[in-house]
Parts: sequence; structure tokens; C-alpha cells
Amino acid sequence: MVGAAILSASGLARADVEESTAGQFRGIYKVIASNDPIFPATATREYFLDFGKGVQMGKLSGSVAVSMRENPSVKVRIMAWQYFPQQGSLVIGNPYSEGSRNAVAKGVWKMKGAQNGVIFERANYQVVLHRADPNDY
Repeated sequence: MVGAAILSASGLARADVEESTAGQFRGIYKVIASNDPIFPATATREYFLDFGKGVQMGKLSGSVAVSMRENPSVKVRIMAWQYFPQQGSLVIGNPYSEGSRNAVAKGVWKMKGAQNGVIFERANYQVVLHRADPNDY
């Protein structure tokens, strides 16, 4: 019941997605397009976000591995995420702040479903993520 509410609140797309992943937010995503300065994807810079098991029944937070690939170098940063189903928003941030035990939000995005992925929106910025193909990484 809670899982169904989470998925419907997130607005994740069910159409044109493999049945095993329909309506789910988990796994590895590739940033396909972005005008958001947090994920400044370009023709030579790629971003991948690995949410692991992602949103599940009773679990609305976790860690995300954010990989930035600018061949030949790859930088990976482990960050925290939390999903708020009432607002349909996702917060990604640093799990710790210097001198404090509180997480620090890097960005708060509204989530919208998209074919084969999800769209993050905040203010006038948009990040389009597609499920990563193993050939992408």
C-alpha cells in the first residue's frame, strides 16, 4: 500500500519501460541533458547517478554514488538522498557538514516521470535522466 502511494506520488512513468522496472526509481541513471549547474553535463562530461535499491516500501532515503566522467578521468562522490512523497520531491546533498551532524542539501528537485527515466526540476533548471545502459559505463 505504501509502495503504491510512493510510486503514484512520484509520477514515475510506467509506459515504455521494461515491466521489471516500471514505476520504480532505483539503479543507475545517466544524465542525458541538463541546464542545472549542479550537473553541468556537456559533450565531454557525463554524469551517472547510482541510487542502488532506491525508493522501496518503507525506505525513502539512502546514498547515491554520483560519478562524473570526463575521459579519461572519473570522479565519484557519495552523497545522501531523501524522497518526500507528499511533495514529489527528491533532496540530494552532502551527508555531513563540517562541524555538524546535519546533512546539507545540494539541491531539491521535483520529480516527473519520463520515458525510460525521470526528470528533475528545480527553479528554471531541468535534469533529464535515463536508465543507464551497461554500454554507457
